[in-house]
Amino acid sequence: MTFDASKAPDTLSFSPISFSHKDDIETVRAASGSTLYVYTFASLFSWQESEGYGICFSGDAFLIKYGARGENAYLFPCGAEDGKKRLIDALLKRETPTFYYIGDGDKEFLENAYPGRFCFEECRDDFPYLYDKDSQIALAGKENKGLRHKVNLGRSIANEWSYELMTEENVGQALLINRKWAEVLSGGGPADIAAAETALNNFSALDMWGMLFKADGEDIAYAAGCFITPEIFDICFCKVLYKQCDCFIKWMLYRALPAEVKTVDSEEDMGLAGLRTHKLLRRPKELVRVWKGSAR
Repeated sequence: MTFDASKAPDTLSFSPISFSHKDDIETVRAASGSTLYVYTFASLFSWQESEGYGICFSGDAFLIKYGARGENAYLFPCGAEDGKKRLIDALLKRETPTFYYIGDGDKEFLENAYPGRFCFEECRDDFPYLYDKDSQIALAGKENKGLRHKVNLGRSIANEWSYELMTEENVGQALLINRKWAEVLSGGGPADIAAAETALNNFSALDMWGMLFKADGEDIAYAAGCFITPEIFDICFCKVLYKQCDCFIKWMLYRALPAEVKTVDSEEDMGLAGLRTHKLLRRPKELVRVWKGSAR
């Protein structure tokens, strides 16, 4: 493949992500085989305000403008190879773009289609963490001794634990947990508080799945996410009001997931030392390598 700007559109028009895009996004994503959580409609819709997202389609591919990371920043295009190339060609005609969440296969695509035109940098802070569901439930072996201890410590904090599936009828309880977490534990809340609020307010329309957790009858945690594929579940948001209960809440979540789910995506650690330590403690089966690619 070689660079041929003559086939690229002269302009690209970006618009806010709306429910009118849902079917097209999910169709393109499924056809492309992408399993990066950032391309799910639930993630794009929930995070668009915080991340400055806008979307542009080119037939069987789409491009996401990534305003939070700069004027010429984008998620790497998602879709069929020809569609991705049309979008990249159009950008290269007018600017020097930078792409984020480039997978290893995408990096190879850029190197073959545009030899020498991009320089790459690993984005360790953006690596999604993937966990084997069954292993996270069993926690077998000496290597999981520390994690078993944390699960049991969380369990011991209450006399009685219960959980229920989230529905339109009880999603308001998750919203209250989200707001309380922001007020009490995060000093006003990071960006994911607003994104979680958006997701919970559109829980059913986004086809999300989640659980509410009670300790001694009190709402203390929720976890909500979406199915990247029937076998991969993405934990989009999880807020726990009791300290030292996070590992136990995750363990209960894994047990409640549908049987066909084999892998749980816990997303990235954003370079936060405490979060990275916690995610590594839970022994992921894989960290998905992603790259930043900057046009020269």
